[in-house]
Amino acid sequence: MGRLWMTAMAAVLGAYLFFRWLPPLQPFSLAQFLTGFLFVPLRTWLALACFFLGVAANGALIRMVIIGSVRLLSGRRFRVGEWVVSMAALSHFYWAFQFHWQTAALFFVFSFFYGMMTLRERRLSEGDRL
Repeated sequence: MGRLWMTAMAAVLGAYLFFRWLPPLQPFSLAQFLTGFLFVPLRTWLALACFFLGVAANGALIRMVIIGSVRLLSGRRFRVGEWVVSMAALSHFYWAFQFHWQTAALFFVFSFFYGMMTLRERRLSEGDRL
């Protein structure tokens, strides 16, 4: 459960710092974006690193939610606490969509596809848990 909390914190913190360090997007100006990239490159690279960290952490949370949902619907055993914490941690996307919905949608799509790529269902014996 400790690893799940660390993943959830990395997901929320990665998304927050990505949106915080991203160059201004409203109104978008290519000249302003390139000027910010040239004169403050560390901020842009940190935003990119937080994007990758956030996508990986959110993908792991999405994977846990989907595996838990499938197990719930099929009547198999799963860890309810981890499933609920994963769903609650994904609620930060509501905040992200309020901030800038186009970037948040892109962030969610990358997270979703990464979660789907890492999804693999193991065959478990009758008494095993997720």
